[in-house]
Amino acid sequence: MNRSRVLCLLLFLVLFAHQATVEGASSGRESGFLLLREGIGARPEAMGGAYTAVTGDQATTFWNPAGVAALKGKDFLLSHHRSFLGINQSYAGWAFGNQRRGVGLSLGLYSIGGMETRTGPSTEPLGTFGIYNVNVGFTYGQGIGKSMFAGFSVRALHEAIGPERASGLGLDLGVMYRTGIEGLMVGATYRNLGRMETLDTVRSPLPGTFRVGAAIERGKVTGSFDLRLPRKGTSGVHTGIEYRVKEAAFLRAGFRSGIDARKWSFGLGLNRRNWRVDYAFVLGVLGLGGSHRIAVGIK
Repeated sequence: MNRSRVLCLLLFLVLFAHQATVEGASSGRESGFLLLREGIGARPEAMGGAYTAVTGDQATTFWNPAGVAALKGKDFLLSHHRSFLGINQSYAGWAFGNQRRGVGLSLGLYSIGGMETRTGPSTEPLGTFGIYNVNVGFTYGQGIGKSMFAGFSVRALHEAIGPERASGLGLDLGVMYRTGIEGLMVGATYRNLGRMETLDTVRSPLPGTFRVGAAIERGKVTGSFDLRLPRKGTSGVHTGIEYRVKEAAFLRAGFRSGIDARKWSFGLGLNRRNWRVDYAFVLGVLGLGGSHRIAVGIK
């Protein structure tokens, strides 16, 4: 595929995402399904969430659906974490790719419990309630020419906030391009395009976010960078680095800006034949503790 077509595809995605972001922001409505902003996987989180242009495992179905086409064979991922914000997240996913096309399936469960119910200032709450989110997704990616990948993920969503219930449908779009520079991949994605049903008389858009990023792998080192442009909220940058200590051991670190509750992250990974274990620690700020995340993958 020639460069002009690649640039046209990237430009189309940028303009589409920008228009969707502007329209959503101008509506004045807050986003629904806010738990969808939580990333998945220990390796991506250890690298600061800079994963838009990184592929190689099932987590790409979440971070950039185009990457599923670049996979080599099957990959299964289980991930769990409890954050310092009281968010519990469990995730299971499967993907298959042959470097030309790929598919993926995912199931995500998010919850926050023990929130107090009050109708005004009081010494004791009236009770407690929880927030629960379930999403089931399907991903498809396709190679275009020798260096370009495009893909989408569609997810069925359901959320409960106390007695209130709402459902929705979300769409993620992504592209990746393997450049002529050795080891350099660039990508762009728009996540959470869609709208939820009425929840307590309000019908809100999903927390849409546009990202553009780059990743480069040279020898034992992989570096990545993302620019995050949310429909609502603060823009920011994400950076990550991974160093292969030995053939089966990895050290990782990352940084993210524009997110007040967390900045630095660290992690490690161990690979053995067809399985791997990844761990991430995200350091909390503003007096908040850190959060631990663990993931197990099988190829």
